[in-house]
Amino acid sequence: MEYVQYIAGSEPAGKMLNALSGVLGPVRFDQWFGSAATIRLTETTLIFCVKNQFCADWIRSNLMRNIEELIQTIFGKPYQVSFEFETAKQAEKKTVKTAKLPVIPSVPRRELVVCGTVRELPSAAQKTFAFHADYQPAFSRATAPAAAAKTKPQKTGRTFAALETFVEGHSNRLAVRAADLAVNHPGEINPIYVHGGTSTGKTHLLEGIWSAVRRRSSDGKMPMYLSCEQFVSAFLDSIPKAGFSRDKVNDFRSRFRSISVFLLDDIQYLAGKGATQSEFLILFDQLRQKGVQLVFTGNKPLKELQGLRSEIISRLESGMVCEIKQPERETAYKILCSEAARRKLPLGTDVCRMAASRLGSNARQLIGALNILHASYLATGKMPSLEQAEELLGDLIRNNQRNVRLPDIEKAVCETFGIAEESLHSKSRAKQIAAPRMIAMWLARKFTRSALSEIGQYFGGRSHSTVLTAQKKVDQWVDAAHPVHADRLVLPISEAIQRIENQLR
Repeated sequence: MEYVQYIAGSEPAGKMLNALSGVLGPVRFDQWFGSAATIRLTETTLIFCVKNQFCADWIRSNLMRNIEELIQTIFGKPYQVSFEFETAKQAEKKTVKTAKLPVIPSVPRRELVVCGTVRELPSAAQKTFAFHADYQPAFSRATAPAAAAKTKPQKTGRTFAALETFVEGHSNRLAVRAADLAVNHPGEINPIYVHGGTSTGKTHLLEGIWSAVRRRSSDGKMPMYLSCEQFVSAFLDSIPKAGFSRDKVNDFRSRFRSISVFLLDDIQYLAGKGATQSEFLILFDQLRQKGVQLVFTGNKPLKELQGLRSEIISRLESGMVCEIKQPERETAYKILCSEAARRKLPLGTDVCRMAASRLGSNARQLIGALNILHASYLATGKMPSLEQAEELLGDLIRNNQRNVRLPDIEKAVCETFGIAEESLHSKSRAKQIAAPRMIAMWLARKFTRSALSEIGQYFGGRSHSTVLTAQKKVDQWVDAAHPVHADRLVLPISEAIQRIENQLR
């Protein structure tokens, strides 16, 4: 297949790249697209050449709407968007534009290091600092430094999660890339802030970074993982009741001198704690200046965090901000399959897909559902069938779903695909109408208790067999990542469904 290549500044790609540079600003544009950006065009696909997978994932998560709108404006028709990565030879040819831009000194790359013995949080009288209050991962002889091997830590019954067990999907791909970057190239992008709602995997990701850094260390330095409550408690313990003590505070700071990675969970709990925030800022600047990788998590985007000083917000904004969304259907399915495999539980594919479809927005509910199915398996010696599983999980499913009506689905589908609402009731079999209609029937089966005949009757007086055919067809599209046209855009069907479901929740 022949490609047409456009260089930055040429027509029509120059218009697009200049517009994106205006959205990002010249410094961030160069960071994600490169100073010598290129675009390749096929009959159906627009291909950006970027530095690596991490940059591609960030662009997908943050700029796709801008890109899709520009494609329609400049080219006059939709294109699928794809990415390819520059070769080392291409990278050597690129020249960096430095005119009128501040020179930012590079942070030296640090070696990956190992965490020492984990203890309970000390009292005010104790000098030894705890790296994590609840965890005590044992050292392996292959990776622990000799000094640490002499100490035999006592296990507390809990261990850190591993990056390898974190299930990657469209909802968290950028955050996973950021975690990989923190492990393999610490200090290259600093700090990293990961935010998302409850049960999205933020803590799992931090623990995974800790485990990976510790496992690969060789120089005896330590990654440090703390919850925000532990950080606050440790700082307050360094201040004696009789008053402020410079020696005590210096002792608190000295505990961070020999670490390579600092991981702080739930930073929103610093809100309203003025003295602790001041100390956090001092520590932040000291660690970043040394090249220590900083990774933080929170429950909200930075602009929505209340009670944090503007200096903290601006420092976090200067690095990498990643959102972890609620898992989409396919990611939920992978989470269930992964956990079932870990337990050696013979979970049927149909049961797994049903649970992922009905409970996919909450990972903890997925694990709770698996616990119910596991208990049934232990009690009967057989895995529940699809019908039995639906009965066993009935309470969870009912509590998880809001009351969605057929008109709600119709409205959400039509808004996503950019078609008139009456279109789904028509007899038209045109592709731009038939595909959204089948997706609407599929969603009606997922979100409502309407009978097949009722669904068919609502969407243009069709039979129950038509609804069943639509359900099977859409399942096939999802499995094959089939692209669909939505509001003059071309999207993977899973992304189109995700957009519709976000409107229904």
